[in-house]
Amino acid sequence: METLFIGKNWLKFDQISSTNDWLMEQISIQKLTEGTVVFALHQTNGKGQRGSSWSAVEAKSLTFSVLLKPSFLSISKAFDLSVCVALAIHDCLIELRPGFHIKWPNDIYFEDQKIAGVLIENQMSKSAYQNAVVGVGLNVNQDEFDDLPKAISLKQIVGIEFPLAKVLERLCETMEARYLQLRASKYESLKSEYLSKLYWFNETHFFKIKNELIQAKIVDVLRNGRLLVKLTNGKLLDFDIKEIEFVE
Repeated sequence: METLFIGKNWLKFDQISSTNDWLMEQISIQKLTEGTVVFALHQTNGKGQRGSSWSAVEAKSLTFSVLLKPSFLSISKAFDLSVCVALAIHDCLIELRPGFHIKWPNDIYFEDQKIAGVLIENQMSKSAYQNAVVGVGLNVNQDEFDDLPKAISLKQIVGIEFPLAKVLERLCETMEARYLQLRASKYESLKSEYLSKLYWFNETHFFKIKNELIQAKIVDVLRNGRLLVKLTNGKLLDFDIKEIEFVE
């Protein structure tokens, strides 16, 4: 693995409740170095965005968390890290074949199916960003998804099985490269790339808001992470996650 710090401290578990939960607990009781990676073959209580769960088949998917210490970011710019991580996962997957996109805020899709999700949990003081635990779930070698028609795996896309450790190593490399960009104050460049890879960007589609269907196009993602859409009548509205649903 060709990295400076991400993945240099590597902790592997056969089974764990949640890699994010484990790391969040440990940073409160011991000093862990930035770039520490916690990898589990099976999570019994994997987590997704805003309280949703992440379902994964044992030893078939990648479920891991990375400890970052982005003290260079102000609290108001916390979403910058989300942009960075989504791009890093996209960088890794796009090496295999085209067709991958970032679905706001930081899911990864292949065409219209979800292949990866991200959950970032932050530890902040009143004025400073201290720790960020970046949890990633990536479908790698699953052959089928019984109750998840919108899910897909790398094996289903490319047609071969992948060694989980090798995929994780490459993800650590791309994550570090993007994180160093962020640390070097290259946010505008990262944001431009993020929008260029954004699912449904500048396309007219149906969305659901409070059980009402609207037709709109995504025109931007604000610095605070809110999604900015333009209605067919020209009106601009912005939404937080769970306030808007992608329909078709």
